[in-house]
Amino acid sequence: MPKLIEKFRELNRDSSMNKLTSEYFQLLVDIQELKKRGNFKKMLKYCQKSLQFIEPLVVDTKRQYGEFDIQSVPAIETGATFWAASGDEDRLLDIKEIVDYFPELNPWRQTVKEAFADKDLAFKIYEHVKNNKGFEQKRLKDVFKEDSESISSVCYNMALVGRLKREKKGNTYLLSV
Repeated sequence: MPKLIEKFRELNRDSSMNKLTSEYFQLLVDIQELKKRGNFKKMLKYCQKSLQFIEPLVVDTKRQYGEFDIQSVPAIETGATFWAASGDEDRLLDIKEIVDYFPELNPWRQTVKEAFADKDLAFKIYEHVKNNKGFEQKRLKDVFKEDSESISSVCYNMALVGRLKREKKGNTYLLSV
């Protein structure tokens, strides 16, 4: 069993399944609200905190409904997206550990894989822009041989978490760190 899962079980050993699941859903509401308000730093703290409640969510959902049929887990999806943009490999590894451990979370394996690719792209973008202040975002696809949609998405998310500055210029953005 992964150490992270052991740690979460130890943290939550004295709480009921209903309490843990309720905490997950409260954090879900908080994550969505913070994202809407643009408070990404606090949103990511709540994503991190909610990771400990994924196992209770899986167990309780299966107990109540006979299967884990939840279609969205923001602690994984939102967390992965913005931790990738932030370059936070440790948090991505936490998500990977959880997703790999629970077979019910297999649908999120692709999300994790894409997050690691986005993290790598974010690192390359950051380094390139650091050395080329005012670089045009649209020119990054030629530099990295990546599709413009991936580059645009990663740059946008990097700007949201404060890792990159984007200044609109015509049909592109000038980038700086």
